[in-house]
Amino acid sequence: MTRLLALAFLVCLPAASRAQPAALTLRQAFDSALRNSESIAINQQEVRRAEALYREALRGELPTLDLAADASWEGRPTSNRLSNADTEAAFRLTKTGLSGYRELAAIRAAGHDSARRRHLRARAEQLLLGDVSGAFFGMLQSQENVAATEELIKLAGARLSELRERVRVGRTREADAIGQEFQVATLRSQLEESSRQVQARSDLLSFLMREPVPALRSGEAPFLELPPIERFLSRVGSRPDVVAASESAQAAAALVRLARADHLPELGFQARWFPHRPASQLSNRWDATLGMAVPLWGWGAVSASVEAARAELTQEELTLQALRRAAELDVRNAYRDYSSARRQLDVRRQAMDLARRDYELQSRDERRGLVTSLEALESLNRLNGARLAYNNALLAVRLASVSLDIASGEPIEEVELLK
Repeated sequence: MTRLLALAFLVCLPAASRAQPAALTLRQAFDSALRNSESIAINQQEVRRAEALYREALRGELPTLDLAADASWEGRPTSNRLSNADTEAAFRLTKTGLSGYRELAAIRAAGHDSARRRHLRARAEQLLLGDVSGAFFGMLQSQENVAATEELIKLAGARLSELRERVRVGRTREADAIGQEFQVATLRSQLEESSRQVQARSDLLSFLMREPVPALRSGEAPFLELPPIERFLSRVGSRPDVVAASESAQAAAALVRLARADHLPELGFQARWFPHRPASQLSNRWDATLGMAVPLWGWGAVSASVEAARAELTQEELTLQALRRAAELDVRNAYRDYSSARRQLDVRRQAMDLARRDYELQSRDERRGLVTSLEALESLNRLNGARLAYNNALLAVRLASVSLDIASGEPIEEVELLK
């Protein structure tokens, strides 16, 4: 009987383990959001459209092949009847408006636009990581606040019970117990607010992931040594939105060349092969024509088109310059914030340890009658403030780390907190 019970327990244990969802990491949350994000899907469709337009530009400059058939009738002078139909069929290879320079410029412009769309999609993924990180670490912080507040409520509740007993035997004032009871009520209100924040951030994370949020696990390694800022500034040029702006400038340059091509001569040719012709023309199975048009005067329309394209190019170059400068400022701001957040985290950790030690000593001295209940109460308040400040500092470090990676254009797979 004992063996049967043990066997049943072993069989049921894996099923019970499977019933509980595994803790969610930031990487898993981001991957889920990436799969389910409408904005990313829209960006992907923009990439597909740009790639299709590139293929259209590339293949649209090739000669076209078609099959044409004609039938003709002539009236007979001695009769009201029409002659028998003369039929003709031909395979035609045709290309018109050929200059070479124009076609190459159009293909290059379409290629740069396709590359721009791909880089914009990569940037959208990085920005999505920022949104997911904010919700994920914000929820973690709120959960840590809940745990810290619950622990403080237990400490305050135990102290309240002790004070009530001391009031009963006349060893302390009733006001001390009331002050402690007020603090317990304050902590419960704080707990309710932290619980509300947990639910709000869980809803936001669930919205981004489009699925329920299980328990969270940070899965983060200790914060590594911060490299010099030059390392992050050197990556600004490869940030996806900066590269996309560069592709836009190159596409605009190609459009300038495309506008200039209207000054050049155009060639056109057509080659025909006839599998079927009237009997009178059977000796000629094929023919070919070649034509050229040289632009002489267009009332300045081409020059105006070139001027407009040059203005567009200048605008794109200025946009690229402004974006690069803004990206460098983003890196400097993010680096400063991250450096400061790390230093503040160290200070907050020390302050929390000191506040915990202070409360332990104050509680001991209160029992010995060396300090008043008010001093012990203030010590517990300091511990509460220190715990919340530490959790806020930890959240700031986590978010600043992700912000620095996003500002410098760090590839998603290289983001430290995703590993």
